[in-house]
Amino acid sequence: MCFMIAVGSATREKASEQIRPFDVRSDLMAVSDLVELCFAERLSRDGKALLRKMRKSARNKRFQQWAYQMAGRVSMPFTGFVWEDGGEVIGNLSLIPYHLSGGDYYMIANVAVHPEYQRRGIGRALVCRALDFLRPRNLDGIWLQVDEGNQAAIRLYQGQGFRERTRRTTWFRQPEERVGDSIWKKPASLAVENRYARNWHQHRKWLDESYPGQVRWHLPLKLSYLRGGILGFLTRMTYVRPDIRQWSVTVEGKFLGALTWQSSKRHSDWLWIGAPPGGEQLVLEAFFSTFPQAFERRVRLDYPAERANRSLEQCGFSPSRTLIWMKHEDDKRG
Repeated sequence: MCFMIAVGSATREKASEQIRPFDVRSDLMAVSDLVELCFAERLSRDGKALLRKMRKSARNKRFQQWAYQMAGRVSMPFTGFVWEDGGEVIGNLSLIPYHLSGGDYYMIANVAVHPEYQRRGIGRALVCRALDFLRPRNLDGIWLQVDEGNQAAIRLYQGQGFRERTRRTTWFRQPEERVGDSIWKKPASLAVENRYARNWHQHRKWLDESYPGQVRWHLPLKLSYLRGGILGFLTRMTYVRPDIRQWSVTVEGKFLGALTWQSSKRHSDWLWIGAPPGGEQLVLEAFFSTFPQAFERRVRLDYPAERANRSLEQCGFSPSRTLIWMKHEDDKRG
């Protein structure tokens, strides 16, 4: 068992005394403060908004009771472990369950240790306790995300059996951003128009390649909202949904790719690119050379790292952060 090893200066006995299950009814405020303290320099506006929501929830007794009852049943961080010292929460690890294509998965998130207690093996002990808790569940996958610049955390996770599977970069574009002066002029043969239902089969294939299920589950990307034809129309009319607009890029009638805008209640709307690897350049540059100020709000784009970087920058996007997605090597599926 992972938990039975010594974890730096935090010995097995020390860990067993000071690690306990997270209780959303009493720990949410303390964990919110700890996460802000540990990640203040990297928190985005949406991250800060989420913290405010967490603190609001921590003062809502009705929400706390509901969250406690739903812990482990919904894809939210209502379970996990904390390290307590003298009655103070100085370490945290959240666990988020989710279901994908008939499989059961968990995401390890919000691994935070108070700066004054770091380098004592507390983070490692929390990860070990989480793995000991998850392994008997016969899951289809245990995943986590880590900032590519956080080398200490990467080494910790590698030492516990996690291996990199993919990297994703988050990009932002402000509405006032200009398209680079060196962007090419769109050839007359290229057309930017509303996406047609007949293109949906190919569009969905490209979306699945760029946003595979193991990373799509936590994004607000619902393919049923993007589909074309009467089924897509009925889905968008029937359910509570964001506003969606879609454009296709074609050359002499051949479908090259699509760009989807999706509204959000947060600080940034979303863009989704549906294009073959290497084909994003035509889609992006054709669209933004045609509609250089298409969006009234800031937009956000999640995309595989190192793909279309030059075109994204040329079209006014700025990279925010790149996250490494790691999967535990003991998982039964590849």
